[in-house]
Amino acid sequence: MSSTPEGSSELRAQLREIFRREGLHDMTAVLQILSQLIPESLQEEWLEQMEETDKKGCPESFIDSLPRIHKSKITPESSCSICCGNYLDEDYPLVIRLPHCGHDFDLECISVWLAKSTSCPLCRDDVLSHKPEIDTSGLEVEEDWGMYG
Repeated sequence: MSSTPEGSSELRAQLREIFRREGLHDMTAVLQILSQLIPESLQEEWLEQMEETDKKGCPESFIDSLPRIHKSKITPESSCSICCGNYLDEDYPLVIRLPHCGHDFDLECISVWLAKSTSCPLCRDDVLSHKPEIDTSGLEVEEDWGMYG
């Protein structure tokens, strides 16, 4: 990138020539010139922001925290609603239960789904809108906590 006045007037002249010759049909040449004008760090920041806005699913930490169903609690007729596979066909089934709606899925299937969406594939319940409630009634409160904490 040229920061001299001659360099920027040179780039302006190139842009004018492209628009005069091609109109808006050949945008690749325009983009190449613009990439010379925009600092690389700003280009990288914009790309990161675009990647973040494209991501519409659940965070990986949320998917990893979903409760697993123990094999002993799975009935022989239970199957995944996404792949239609019977859970007990696997030696070690990884079955999870979505919070709030309680629908069960293969971990592999629901992980792919929740990476792109925040809703249950069956009932469309927004899985991120329901935060688990923590029972604090059994906790003892230290009166002098502020002194030590």
